Amino acid sequence: MKRICVLLMFLDIWTTGYSQNGDSNQKSMGRKLCPPMENVPQPINRVNTSAILHELRNEMKKRNAHHGPPIDAYIVPDTDEHQNEEVADHDKRLKYLSGFSGVGGVAVVTQTKAVFWTGWMYHKLADEELSCDWQLLVYGESKRLVEWLLDELKPNSRVGADLKLISNGDWEFLYHALANESISLVPINNNLIDMIWIDNRPDNPTREAYVWPLEYAGKRWQDKLDATRDKIKAMGCDAMVVTALDEIAWLLNIRGHDIPYGPFLKSYVIVSKDQLHLYTDSVKLSPDVRKHLHTDNCISAHCARLHDYEAIWIDLRTLSQIWQKVLIPSATEYNNGASRCIYILINTEKRKQAPSPIMYMMAEKNSVEKEGMRLSHIRDSAVVCNILAKLDEQFKYGQQLTELAVANMVDKYRSEQNFSRGVSFKSIVGYGPNGAIPHYTPSTSSSLKIDHISTLVIDSGSHYWDGTTDVTRTVHFGQPSAEQIEAYTRVLMASIDLASFTFPHDLILNQIDVIARAPLWDIGYDYNHGTSHGIGVFLNVHEAPVNMYYGRKSSDVVLKEGYFISDEPGYYKENDFGVRLETILEVITKNETMGKYLTFMPITLVPFEPKLIDYYMLSPKQVRWLNAYNDKIRKMVGVELLKYNSSRLGYEWMMERTMPLFSDARRNEVCTLVVAALIVAIATVNLLTV
Repeated sequence: MKRICVLLMFLDIWTTGYSQNGDSNQKSMGRKLCPPMENVPQPINRVNTSAILHELRNEMKKRNAHHGPPIDAYIVPDTDEHQNEEVADHDKRLKYLSGFSGVGGVAVVTQTKAVFWTGWMYHKLADEELSCDWQLLVYGESKRLVEWLLDELKPNSRVGADLKLISNGDWEFLYHALANESISLVPINNNLIDMIWIDNRPDNPTREAYVWPLEYAGKRWQDKLDATRDKIKAMGCDAMVVTALDEIAWLLNIRGHDIPYGPFLKSYVIVSKDQLHLYTDSVKLSPDVRKHLHTDNCISAHCARLHDYEAIWIDLRTLSQIWQKVLIPSATEYNNGASRCIYILINTEKRKQAPSPIMYMMAEKNSVEKEGMRLSHIRDSAVVCNILAKLDEQFKYGQQLTELAVANMVDKYRSEQNFSRGVSFKSIVGYGPNGAIPHYTPSTSSSLKIDHISTLVIDSGSHYWDGTTDVTRTVHFGQPSAEQIEAYTRVLMASIDLASFTFPHDLILNQIDVIARAPLWDIGYDYNHGTSHGIGVFLNVHEAPVNMYYGRKSSDVVLKEGYFISDEPGYYKENDFGVRLETILEVITKNETMGKYLTFMPITLVPFEPKLIDYYMLSPKQVRWLNAYNDKIRKMVGVELLKYNSSRLGYEWMMERTMPLFSDARRNEVCTLVVAALIVAIATVNLLTV
């Protein structure tokens, strides 16, 4: 899945200015059909937010008791109070202001200008959706937010932001950078978007949370709580504020419906040595959840004391008075840490900012979770085989396919599966030039017709009771060009090289990345995204602390047995075609090394596309790996597909694409046909004998 690094990308937009390609040119995106021309229609999905901008600017002009004199610039991020990548419709303030439906954006509005930053993978979507009121800047290719503010504002100007929606790390950097030029960063207690977003605002989610059964969790929540308390004590703290929703879900063995594509309950948790406090909308707690958490008459160290969600803003300041040191989560990969508002509630001398210990415990799956991930990926791989087989059949029979129709079909197939709990992200289906945009998702206005000329990239995933999946395969319904075959083969080589890599247990994560990129570097190509992210067990599809990219800021993250990560190199030829292959890997101990060396085991079991592979480019080691992988698919996914009559097409499609290779990389089609004929002959003889 290519929503990689969104939260840390957002951090970089207005702090360090890091660019993955090392480019810090000041480049503004030329806007499509801007300024508007008479008798020339604007893009069909462009949203006119001129009136909303006018309302916001009126609020900024007002002097009030909350922020004092008027505000010269106002920052609007796309996150919520928990720094989530995806947010509930009620919290989509940036979308309301700008019309942008993607993720990873941030806006600044002054009295005369409106500026929007997004990543290069989303700039096409932003250009289509944002009205001509907006200047569009691309992260890594244009001025950073802090630079733009320093250039645009005069000394003694005032910049406003909502403390609940900005991480403490972002706030502190921005505050000091602006203060050096006599510009004030002002906390806004009453969010200005909330002041004007009155009509047609979606309600907060109200569906009940539910218990995640022990048969899938593998460990009681009380035992997880004890382990967390031990970690907090070892870090020299008396208590911890848990702000990340996936960490709360993992800790308490509960799941919810409050965040799109994430099974989370919007809540905060405070853990001390003898108490646990849960802050949420109590209406969402079913009787089963209350019983599970022992909320009635809670007086022990292993029950949850319930409070209203908003009560944390008072309670945290009060409770922290009795503690010597409070652990406040700092920013990590895929988690921006606690908000500035949480941070300032605790007295300076009592604060300790550090990465959450829950994050590391959550990433290292227990034996039950590991088995659940393997089983869920076998079932999910069978689903993907059925989907790709059906698409292949429909195309052969002349049925017209579009990107949007394929995305809808993918979601439908997944929702019908056993143990399904919904898709884990919005399905990415990109044909031809759209496949060269890693984050592209089709809409009614952008959806292309699929034909036999180019590649089709399908990136999708699901939540199941026992796991979360994320898989990408690239297919072609015609005769691929030599260029497309080489690109696909090199991406496959990169994927295999990472999946087959053995490494010391203490090797720094980002050093591993070069293994995957080498086959592409050989032809002077690199892809502008990470190679790998962590993945949760019925949790986030992007899970900390793994975010593998050789050019990221220094990180001391190392992989451990029980981690699950993606393996997803890619090739993108702008305005032409794209290739991406994504397989989930389990980190395992290398045999007979006593844990000193680690390697990977693939748990995504979906065939690669033979017509796109130049087998003579593969090394003997890569051929051996591919043969073993295909054999595993036949044995494990084949059994799953044969359970259902409706999967016969998927089974035949899978078998055709997993034929063994000779050592010199020739497909062993003749051998396979001979074996198949012998099996049929033997079966016929047996029948005649009977």
